[in-house]
This record gives sequence, C-alpha cells and structure tokens, in this order.
Amino acid sequence: MIFIRKLPHIAIVVSQLLLFGCSLTPGPEGTAAESEAAGAQQPLQQCQAQLAQLQRSIQRHGVGDAQYHPVSGFPTYRSNRFWSSFQAAELTTEQQTEWRRTLHQLGMSSLALEWRNLPRETPSSQMAFTEFETDCDRVLFESSLQKPLTEQALQVPDSYNDVLRFFGFYALIKQAAAGSIAEYQQEMQARILAPVDDTRPANIYAAPEPASIPVRQWLARAYEANALHVPQLPAEQIQQVLEYFAPRYRIEVETSADLPGAATWSGDHGGLSRHIDPGQPTLYTYPSYVRYGSDILLQLNYTLWFSERPKPTTDDWYGGKLDGLVWRVTLLPDGKVLMYDSIHPCGCYHSVHVPADSPLAATIDGLDQSHSLEPILFFVNPLPATEPAVELTLEAGTHYLTRVSHWNGQPQEQSRLYQLVDYEELRSLPVPGDGPRHRSWFDPHGRIDASARRERFFLWPLGVESAGAMRQQGHHAVAFVGKRHFDEPRLERLLNLPVPDQTTAD
Repeated sequence: MIFIRKLPHIAIVVSQLLLFGCSLTPGPEGTAAESEAAGAQQPLQQCQAQLAQLQRSIQRHGVGDAQYHPVSGFPTYRSNRFWSSFQAAELTTEQQTEWRRTLHQLGMSSLALEWRNLPRETPSSQMAFTEFETDCDRVLFESSLQKPLTEQALQVPDSYNDVLRFFGFYALIKQAAAGSIAEYQQEMQARILAPVDDTRPANIYAAPEPASIPVRQWLARAYEANALHVPQLPAEQIQQVLEYFAPRYRIEVETSADLPGAATWSGDHGGLSRHIDPGQPTLYTYPSYVRYGSDILLQLNYTLWFSERPKPTTDDWYGGKLDGLVWRVTLLPDGKVLMYDSIHPCGCYHSVHVPADSPLAATIDGLDQSHSLEPILFFVNPLPATEPAVELTLEAGTHYLTRVSHWNGQPQEQSRLYQLVDYEELRSLPVPGDGPRHRSWFDPHGRIDASARRERFFLWPLGVESAGAMRQQGHHAVAFVGKRHFDEPRLERLLNLPVPDQTTAD
C-alpha cells in the first residue's frame, strides 16, 4: 500500500474434563483383533475429540488468531503465503514430511496461544494444553500424513475485498488514482532524498552492541540441514542475527507520540485499552522467508510501535491511535544484504532501499516502471551490503522514514537502548487484573479496529478494508492498484520484476 497511507482443586479438574471431553467409558467387548484395532484408534479419536472441543472454545470466546491461515481438512495445520507456495507434487517424501511438519507446528503453536487467551481464572489452562500437546502432537501429525494435501486446501486469501472493488467501480477508480499515486511518489522521494535537518530535537535508539558472528557459515549450514533448503536457523543463532542487523533509529521528537515503547494492555478486563510504554523502548522481531530466483532467502523483520499519529487539525484524515514502522532486511545466501524495505504497520508507505553493491541494484537501474499505475518506490543507497550498521531517521508526528544512512557502529552517549522482543509476544499479552489473563494485541481478523483512520471512507473502492488501520503480520496489503502483499512469497512479485512463466498486471 504505497498510495496516500496507508487475544479449589475440584474446579480445575472439572473444567479440564469439560474442555477436552475425554471419555473414560470402555467400549463393548469384542474379539482380540477388534480390541487391538480399537486400542490403536482410541488415542487418535480421543485427541481429535479434544482438539475439536478446544477449537469450539476458541471460536465461542472469539480468541482466534489470524497470523496463520487454517488449512482446510487439516485441523492442526496452518500456513502463510510462503509456506503455501510449495508444490506437493514437486517434493520428495522427505521434503513432504518436513513441509507438513512445519505446517503442523505453526498450527499447534497458534493453538497454544489461543488457548492461553481463553478467559480463564486459573493458570491450569497452560498445564492442560501442555498435557494435550504431549499426548496428541505426534498422534495428530502422523494421522495427517495419511491424507493428500492439495493446492486448493493451502490457499491463503488475499487482503483485498473484491466486493468493495466491484461496488466502488475499481476498474475506473484505479485509473483516476494514477495522479494521486504520482503525487505521492514525488512527495516521498523528496522527503527521503532531501538533506535531513540534524538540528531538530531527536532521540537516538540503538540495540546493545552485537558481537561479530559468522552469518555466512550459519546460513550455509542451515540451507544444508533443511530438506526444503529453507534457511531456518536455530533459535539462539536467529536471535544473534536479528541483533546483528538491528538498525539504529534517530526519531525526531515533538510530543510523547514520538516516543516508541512496549505494547501493553491497560485498564481492567471490562475496559481494556492498548497502551505503549515509552519507558521500555522495544523492537518486535521475527524471521520470514521469500523466494528469489531459485533461492529461498532469510528476511529479518523489526516492528516499532508508537502510541498514535497525532492529528495536526481536527479534520485530518490520517491521524489516529497507534502508529509504527516495520523495517525488513533480506539476506542473500552468503549473508550479504540484498535489500531493505519498510512499511508502516497499516501496510502503507512501502519503500525499498537497495545497497549500491547489491546485485539487485543493476536490475532496478534497468527497470521500466512507466507502465505501472503504482510503481515501486525504489532507492539505491550507498549503504554497503556487507555491513549491517544502518540508521533510520523518522519524522516527528507522521513517523515517515526520511533517511536511510550508514553509521560507523560506534555507540553514542545520548543513545537509548531498546530491547528486542519476539513478535510472537504480541499474540498473547498479559492483561492487568487478578489472575493470569492474556489477550492478543490484534483483533481476530488480523487488524486493530481501534486504530481506524478516516481515510478508509474514501479509499474503500480500492478494496482495502479499513485502510490506514494497524495490521498483524500476514495482513499487510501494500498496493491499492492490483494486489500485492508485504509477505509475497516471491520477491519478483513484490518488486514487480519479471517472473518466469508468470505474468502480473494491474
């Protein structure tokens, strides 16, 4: 989206039995063979009954999580655009198992968070899910391997509403929008290419100084160890890589809305509201993956949150509760940076920043975007692809990214340290009050409706529901013309580059 902007003791036992629906009543007697077959089926049937009951509870209480999409016919599988891009027919048996295990793990981890977000008065829910996972994880996964997995079942819906486009006369509106798109492009280019006034009050935020790490060697081992050639690093290594490439921020300050912080819930359970705690500067991180040519590349994602985008006037269209910046680093297999790109958490203001010595720079230099109604906002930057030290300058109030520059990596006395926190924590944040409660930062459909902007009233014909509202990963539409997502599984598609045997059109 680059045009304009864009969850006493007897009571515990009883509750667990009710939730899981376990049956301890023996079945009718039969032959020894029948009893053996029934015994083999009983754990699976019990696990399926428990899973179904858990899913009904999640649906009934409205605590479903939309980060990963359910796979039809596979109740423990969930996927996203990247993992759904694999073609089952092209995979070996080993690759199929590895792939399906990932889909199953995404589903089980999502269920665990949804289970924790259920309205409970006691901490028994966490123990109960652990028991369910211990008893049923292997049983349910092995059962899933007996069913074919079709491309249709894996489809992930796009983030556009075709009904809105139909009634909004999208075919005509997209042509009329070309002028506004061109105006936006010129404005953002001017902001980023213009010299930044370093005399403006600003805060510097940086991660703790990272140790030097062998990124190239780690990636090489990860590619070799994964049957699908996806560079999934061990938890300790991916954390170190995220710290190593974490940017430094120079954030201009006018009001408290320019102070980034930790996402928290405030108030009581009957009147909760989202709150950003500036006393805890926090960067929410996660890895992702994308195809580029014949390779699968590792991406490092960093999300910064602000309490709001202030409205300079009462009739402002773009201000509202919550704001932020998403910064992403895409690494080549040798550990060098292929590109950086950025959006706001609404999916708005997508820009791509390519190091001058990246192999992508030459491709962009010869790219003709004159035919596109919504071209990609590219910047070729003198940043070295081999060094991670990047500083991002953000404008006060709007939090627009106005400069991407290299810094010498030396800490400054006035800089404030931020913490790097797993993005998964946003899916189940503690709620204040008596007893442990948790709730997702996002609504069940993957947006934050409380952050709605007035711009949605005139942008709806282009098919993006509640344009300007903050969104969860996996729900960031980054174009108004055509359909394009921040998490496109193929980089060529995201950047409007030619893709073999594929065509794209506005």
